[in-house]
Amino acid sequence: MRWKRAALPIGAAVVIAAIAACGGPHRTPGTIQVDIENSPTSTDPRFATDAISSRVNELIFGSLARTDRNGQLSPELADSIERPAPTQIVFHLRHGVRFSDGREVTARDVKFTFDSMLQAQAASPKRAKFQKLRSVEAPDDFTVIMSTDTQYAPAGDFASQEIVPAGTPAPSGEVGPAPPGAGPYRMASFARDESIALERNPYYHASPDSPVEIVFKIVPDPTVQALELAEGVCDLSENYVSPEVLGYLASNPNLSVLNSPGTTFQYLAFNFRDTRLRDLRVRRAIAYAIDRRAIIDWMLRDTARPATGLLAPENWAYDGNVATYSYDPDRSRRLLDDAGYLAGIGGMRPLRFVYKTTPEGTRLAQAIQAMLKKVGVEVDIRASEWATFYADIQNGNFDLMSSRWIGIADPDQFQVFDSSKIPPHGENRGAYSNPQMDHLVEAGAITLDQVERKKIYAQVQQLAADDLPYVPLWWNNTVVVMNRELSGFTPYPNGSLRSLATLKLAISGPADAAQ
Repeated sequence: MRWKRAALPIGAAVVIAAIAACGGPHRTPGTIQVDIENSPTSTDPRFATDAISSRVNELIFGSLARTDRNGQLSPELADSIERPAPTQIVFHLRHGVRFSDGREVTARDVKFTFDSMLQAQAASPKRAKFQKLRSVEAPDDFTVIMSTDTQYAPAGDFASQEIVPAGTPAPSGEVGPAPPGAGPYRMASFARDESIALERNPYYHASPDSPVEIVFKIVPDPTVQALELAEGVCDLSENYVSPEVLGYLASNPNLSVLNSPGTTFQYLAFNFRDTRLRDLRVRRAIAYAIDRRAIIDWMLRDTARPATGLLAPENWAYDGNVATYSYDPDRSRRLLDDAGYLAGIGGMRPLRFVYKTTPEGTRLAQAIQAMLKKVGVEVDIRASEWATFYADIQNGNFDLMSSRWIGIADPDQFQVFDSSKIPPHGENRGAYSNPQMDHLVEAGAITLDQVERKKIYAQVQQLAADDLPYVPLWWNNTVVVMNRELSGFTPYPNGSLRSLATLKLAISGPADAAQ
């Protein structure tokens, strides 16, 4: 397979250059524009599960604790956290923290938030996440006690849930303005599929040179987003600009590009309901047939790192001492021969798989299709919009598929390999089953000592690399393109936009934009 580095399409380059030459737009002092690809699905943090909703909501709401850049919890609304018993966590709240409507944040608000998600009639999609949570108690205004049914190591992650004021009704119908939160901003306006405007929370102690207003503009087309960055309409975009135009934007004297290691994990999954794919030799043959380095270099333009598994090196539980599968088509062919799939006329084998993807993932699907064809394996690509694709993988209606896990913090994410988590009971969509993996994952979930827990997850990572329920592809970098007049933005490996609240502005747009 031949790979050529594609230049910026001439038409797009001409349009970008022409627009940029016209000069920047009028700008309200203290306001920045951030382009995002779609609207949040919910502005209520009790019901939001998609990445865009999380990026916006974390600027509006506060949580008991936040995950830092190394995957560790750091207190936020809580002043201190203690674990007096294996099934209990106690949070002592900070005094004087207020929601954007002026109400003080108390333990009653925390209890209400969790209780409202745990009620079956609320139909919160997050309810399953808290299935181990037995109760949340508020013995006084500034103490919260969480109890779990059994000893559960990842229970601390419950603290990352954002808090709403007690009595906040569940959203109904169309997505609307967000309820009050205790974060640095509050929602000033919401126009679905157009924009979301955030303004400073008057009760939050923000730096005086941080943005007064953040406007999230919905720009579904990455080319249009690149145009807006070049023109100076958009001030910042993260993980959405097409890799093909990054070099061009980096050459713009008014823009800077930050390309830092990220933790979003891209993988190829197998359906173990297929007897062919239950053969480890076939899975390993497919792994050796994929030239990940070529895809990263030429398609992703060095905006990713080859992955060894779910956990990136930044995670406290990461273990890189595992089996890896460098590009080796000859070894791939030998494994397929050993599995009994001998090549026939034209070098093809009696192996044909259906690869499910979204339209956005078609280029990767085509690359994998071409690489597998080199070792004699046919792949049929079936692209469908997100809802259909998601339904297919949940129902096990695929042979091969590629997806990604975003923002992995706790190694309990390995529950996706637990046989008890096969849909509809979890996210083991490929129906992988290995009693040794089940035992290790379940042991990791109940081991509280972090040193011992890390040892368990080292075994999990080694087993996953040997047995290949997934072929690890890469960890996507966090790529930020932003106006050079912004400073103080530090990318998070998981793609969080929390640093928008600590930006320092030197933007004061021209009094008269050139025409």
